[in-house]
Amino acid sequence: MSVAEKRTQVYFPIDLHKRVKKKAKKESKSSAAIIREAVEQYLEKDEDKEIDWENDPLVKAVGFFESGVGDLSVNHDFHLYGMKPTCQLIGTKGDEKKASPKKE
Repeated sequence: MSVAEKRTQVYFPIDLHKRVKKKAKKESKSSAAIIREAVEQYLEKDEDKEIDWENDPLVKAVGFFESGVGDLSVNHDFHLYGMKPTCQLIGTKGDEKKASPKKE
């Protein structure tokens, strides 16, 4: 074990442990090496799932259309499904209105 490694203990179901041992023997490696490689591959695969927002077609569509409804972003359920609005528009600054939480 090198200086840059941290020892840990993990419990495996018996079947998984046998499979790791079998693969280690087949590849002439230690069980620890097989486990490290598997964890590394798993984490790399998970890290590759990062979303490329710059090329996302929905993000590119933002601003293409104008609804004329000033509170659409906060009260979309009201406008789409008829549910109770969660915010109300208050005050005006030019043509812009500000949304604040709706008081019951």
